[in-house]
Amino acid sequence: MDRFFEGLERLVRSINRLFVGIACLMMAALVSIVCVDLSLRYLLNAPLLWGTEVTEILILYITFLGTAWVFQEQGHVVIDVVTSKVLGRTQKALNLTSYAVVGIVAAVLVYYGFYTTYDHWVRKVFNPTILETPIALIIGIIPVGSVPLLLEVFVKAWKLFRQ
Repeated sequence: MDRFFEGLERLVRSINRLFVGIACLMMAALVSIVCVDLSLRYLLNAPLLWGTEVTEILILYITFLGTAWVFQEQGHVVIDVVTSKVLGRTQKALNLTSYAVVGIVAAVLVYYGFYTTYDHWVRKVFNPTILETPIALIIGIIPVGSVPLLLEVFVKAWKLFRQ
């Protein structure tokens, strides 16, 4: 069983590195688009017509591509008033409860995200904007980014049980 979770951990870390690299490139594109859009808006009075839509999509993608990595690195915001006061089994139980909540949320995002994305893909629903982007391509990142988060929850819970 240990070999399975060690392999899973390596897989999740590789996926997280890839996703964070992509998110970094998207962040650079986002900054560039916003700077160009602002410059064109105020200097030439001609903003990018597609700039706002693309930045909204990039923000969604960056969020879901980086979520599992942030959870892996314990970079999320926590209020540790209670957990810092307790030790041993109680602290382990609180951490396990936290992982369970994150796991449930991730599982719901994976299940309903795939379902909704597939539904929008089959019905060919488009965003009624200038780019007319298929909604399935926009929301498809939600389940894709939630899968590594769910796997990371399993890895963290396994490590907690091994302590």
